[in-house]
Amino acid sequence: MAAALDAVGRLMRQSVWAEARRLPVPLTPPQLLALKVLVDNAREEPDAAGLSLSELSRRMGLAHSTVSGIVGRLERQGLVARTPRPDDRRFVDIELAASVRDWLEHEMPDRRHEPLVRALRGATDEEWAAIRNGFVTLERLLAAGEAAGEPPPGGEGG
Repeated sequence: MAAALDAVGRLMRQSVWAEARRLPVPLTPPQLLALKVLVDNAREEPDAAGLSLSELSRRMGLAHSTVSGIVGRLERQGLVARTPRPDDRRFVDIELAASVRDWLEHEMPDRRHEPLVRALRGATDEEWAAIRNGFVTLERLLAAGEAAGEPPPGGEGG
């Protein structure tokens, strides 16, 4: 069950990044990875300023100098900005540009669901009902287990 949910999530995320690769400004895989890390951070911590170059490097698993070059190219394309920290101007945070944040807030949610919408449009009435009933049941079981403080049915791995 967990593997199926992970696979669905992966397919949904792949559709967003496939769209990003079709942007008028072509991005390399490392540039997409940097943006993904920054997007994930912005979604997890919407009020956060951004990430330091060291933290971005750590999360990407790449050398500081490599990430610095990637950030420089993204900055020239207007996708990220280096913002001095107010408490110590010697340090900067790498932030998504306003246009990217706007895209995240207004366009990405709809586009993120497009593969799901397309798939469900092709479902028969019986498939649609089975999917809906399965998710309603899963939500009920998860909520009941959470309220009781119990592990999910079928053990930890499901």
